[in-house]
Amino acid sequence: MSFETEKLLEELLATQGPAGNARLARYHESAMTTSAVAGLVIRPTTVSLITIFNGEAQGGKSLVIDRLFCFQLVSGAAQSMFQLWYCNHTQPINVAKPANDIATLRGTGDGREPDLGTVRVEVDGAVLDDGWFPIGGFGEAEEVGILPGGGTEWECKGRLIVKPKSALSLQVSAGTINEDFTVGASWWRMQV
Repeated sequence: MSFETEKLLEELLATQGPAGNARLARYHESAMTTSAVAGLVIRPTTVSLITIFNGEAQGGKSLVIDRLFCFQLVSGAAQSMFQLWYCNHTQPINVAKPANDIATLRGTGDGREPDLGTVRVEVDGAVLDDGWFPIGGFGEAEEVGILPGGGTEWECKGRLIVKPKSALSLQVSAGTINEDFTVGASWWRMQV
């Protein structure tokens, strides 16, 4: 483990005091899709619901992922289970810088405007299959149909890092068709 990583972990542990994560608010950012996008009924491969690209120059800040989440906005008229998946595209050669997608909601921990030029977010994009992994607990769809309500998240708390010129993609795999989701992530943008 590098000195920089140890320093970050010490700072994250230090936030457990009276001020909690408020000390890190200036580094915190989030993004999520704003519309319901259909999940897959197979294992994800080359399509993501959302891709978060770290456009920092090599040696720049990384995105230290805090949490990944999905929420079911539309369900079919059948009981169904769903699972959130992630793909960490760590090889810069495999990642193209996407155009900033206007179908996302962006926010920061301290209320400042997010840096839309450095961290780019793309919705429903094509990606290379660099290895997808299911995460968090599974969600269950409302079996009456059309009602929102199911969700799942994984509080990874820094266990995923998106290096400069790399990206993180999210997708949902559902048990039936007509299951639509919004997905997103929160991260700290820090030097590691």
